[in-house]
Amino acid sequence: MKNTILNYINKNSFEKKYSENTILNISKSFQIPKNTCAIVLNKLLEEDKIIRIDEKPFYFISLEYLKSENIEVNKKTYLNFNELVNHKDVDAFSKLVGYQYSLKSTVNKCKSTISYPPNGLPMLLYGPTGTGKSYIARLTYEWALNENLLSNKGKFVTVNCSEYANNPELLTANLFGHVKGAFTGADKDNEGLISLADGGILFLDEVHDLKAECQEKLFTYMDQGIYHRVGDNEKWYSSNARIIFATTENPDNVLLKTLMRRIPMVISIPSLNERTSQERLELIYTIFYNEQLRLNSKIRLSSQVYSILMTEQFKGNVGELKGVIQSSCINSLLDKKEDVITIRLNSLPDSILKNYQTGAFHTNNKEFIFVDDLKIHSNQSKEIIRLNESILNCFKEYKIHKDVSILMEKGKKIIGDYFDAVILKESKIEQSYYLKGIDHILNVVDDRYGFKVTNNERRAIAYYIQEVIDETNDYWNWYIKNEEECEDLHEILQNEYYRTTNIAFEICKYLQSYFDIDLLSIMIDTFIFYIYNPSRIKKAEQKACVILSHGYSTASSMAEAANQLLQEYIFDSLDMPINTDTQMIIDRLNAYLFRMGHIKDLYLLVDMGSLAEIYNGLKIDNVNVGIIDHVSTPIALAIGNGIRQGIEMNELLKRVSEASSCTYHIMERKIKKSIILCSCASGIETSNRFKDILEESLPGGINVEVKIQDYSFLLTHKDNNPLFKEYNVLFMIGTLNPDIEGLNYVGVEDLITQANYEGMNSYFYNLMSEEELETFNKNILKNFSLSNLMNVLTILNPTKLLEQVANAIDQLQMYLRIHLSNRTCFGLYIHICSMIERLIISKNQYEYEDCTDFERENETFIGFTKKAMNSIEKFYHVEIPLAEIKYIYLYVKNDENK
Repeated sequence: MKNTILNYINKNSFEKKYSENTILNISKSFQIPKNTCAIVLNKLLEEDKIIRIDEKPFYFISLEYLKSENIEVNKKTYLNFNELVNHKDVDAFSKLVGYQYSLKSTVNKCKSTISYPPNGLPMLLYGPTGTGKSYIARLTYEWALNENLLSNKGKFVTVNCSEYANNPELLTANLFGHVKGAFTGADKDNEGLISLADGGILFLDEVHDLKAECQEKLFTYMDQGIYHRVGDNEKWYSSNARIIFATTENPDNVLLKTLMRRIPMVISIPSLNERTSQERLELIYTIFYNEQLRLNSKIRLSSQVYSILMTEQFKGNVGELKGVIQSSCINSLLDKKEDVITIRLNSLPDSILKNYQTGAFHTNNKEFIFVDDLKIHSNQSKEIIRLNESILNCFKEYKIHKDVSILMEKGKKIIGDYFDAVILKESKIEQSYYLKGIDHILNVVDDRYGFKVTNNERRAIAYYIQEVIDETNDYWNWYIKNEEECEDLHEILQNEYYRTTNIAFEICKYLQSYFDIDLLSIMIDTFIFYIYNPSRIKKAEQKACVILSHGYSTASSMAEAANQLLQEYIFDSLDMPINTDTQMIIDRLNAYLFRMGHIKDLYLLVDMGSLAEIYNGLKIDNVNVGIIDHVSTPIALAIGNGIRQGIEMNELLKRVSEASSCTYHIMERKIKKSIILCSCASGIETSNRFKDILEESLPGGINVEVKIQDYSFLLTHKDNNPLFKEYNVLFMIGTLNPDIEGLNYVGVEDLITQANYEGMNSYFYNLMSEEELETFNKNILKNFSLSNLMNVLTILNPTKLLEQVANAIDQLQMYLRIHLSNRTCFGLYIHICSMIERLIISKNQYEYEDCTDFERENETFIGFTKKAMNSIEKFYHVEIPLAEIKYIYLYVKNDENK
């Protein structure tokens, strides 16, 4: 198989059909599982038979072909084909300190926005002075240029709007250009900066200093790419310049809302104090290193100076840090000896020194750090950090081969090797504190799950906890940099090994309480790898067994005894007081099942026949439920042994029933069709339009339907909704959350602001591949932009209507003396615009619920709303009913800012 796949890759490589060499295409061509295909490809990669191009999706090129083309290869993976051919890293952002850590999200947003088809979208960089907004804008230009998104002649044109704060006419003339004679002194035509930036990027810095009239003049260009020159209102000029804005002020307070609506991406740049200490160290090194090159001298700094640079709260952020370092170099330049410049405490500028009292530092003046050594320090990592890095490296490999068993095997080996190594360092462990706590916690877990831990393993765990505590700062900094990948790993392990996760989570909760440490997902995952027993039958991970019994601790005692005798964690328990009613039992069982995740078989062992009907209230789909009554420890042991032997549910329960006086019942699995529900308070017409947009966004071949339902019907029937019984509702999309328990809700405003993509993606577990999810997300980003929605949702003039609604909402906020979040405002824009159209079409004949109570209790709100909406009612000749005002009230009431 390996040679067959290699020949396939080789053939496509020589034919320059590189895109055919993906895991998906290869698995389809040879009709083998993707996991198997990934394993073979990794072996070929390790044997230097192929290289991998890390574009999405990954593809592979044979070494034989590359040698025939005289293309030099010096590593196994490349970012893209250009890097392979040009032998250079074309990612301009790699020059940005923190681009893979605290600024990773910032970089990804810049790339996505500037490359958005067909000509990119405007973006706004928002952050304090000195955070590097101009530098990030410049790197965005360089990256886009390298990616061939811009013309080779496209320029990066910067306009500092603060220079024109008191002369907007001059800015307009310089920006859009002017014709000869347009004003006094205009003795010739001027093309303007927008024309100069054609094919490139126009960077408008300090945009908050742009007067309102100047902001408005940008609208036509941003919408259509055309503009008038000053003095020529007849001829239209065009430019293909992409726009990046930057501001230090809150854009919601200083920019017109009509401008903000044309900027789909606002990117917050963190201050220096919000960056990690590791990144600050890298910044200090980078700035000093550049000064070394400029001065052609080595630089060293005292430990006192190093301490100040690492801890000072620089109000001017990276810009001020750079200024302080350059100032200290200037102050020390004349004292240079033997081509070494020494930065002492008195080399720092007075603005920094005044914050420190004389004598505050007592460090030996002979302690100096050379700048070149800072690079070494910045690359050092602690033992606990190296452990975490190794775990994440395993996960990165998993994302290629997608075989969770390999992930678990390698992860378990990493933890085992770490524990073996640290056992030899037991002298470091404070026996009286750490070991005492570990012994207590593991004894509790042993009693509960039959989970045995040797004395050496207890010492190793104690060492691990002490490492976590001793290196808290570095541990946290590392986690912040890698939080997204850590959470992705945790989700995979939780879904695949939910029983092991339960034990690991319980241990970590005890550790958190006993040692007062932060509970991070990487710690839980460390214990999941440690606890998992590879000899256990994989099928056991797909089964849940619960003992339900009345009494203070009857069920838990029985479960603990059975787990200990079986020497395996099989049973969970729910103890019920004697007076517990059936509904309370069902509620607790549903909560348990929610935590369990994805299972195929559920065994319920109950103590009396009356409990056998509880399955009717279970909120669980696609699961076989087997209930057996008159539970006892022997019955639990018989069930547990049968599960370990892999006996199917029907046969197992039949055997146990025949061997005892108990009875059983099985509810077979019912596969429900998965759907997305559209239901809008704005009306069924709006729901239908959302349905069309969603269906257009879903990748082809996905076994998911989109259905609509009247919002009033949804509220009225709630849990008794027949739709919920017939279908597996993944989530609901709408304009107002109905707050129905168990119904996942995604607001349209979340899709516009891209606030809930990860949550929405999680609902497609096992329904979409990563490639399909990526396609879906791109389609959602495109189809659920505010401008696109407005054009789809209303037959009215969308620009005019949206402007009127936005003004009305602004007035309402002013009357109520509140400030609504952007998310709430977007929801109200969609809801009210759809409502106006419906009122016009239905001629105010729409049937509404009775709102007598609402009217009596909210007179002030109703009055303010009518006043704010008065101009809209007059313009469109409609009257907004009380029921619609009630929906507006619910939006305001649920606003996240309140």
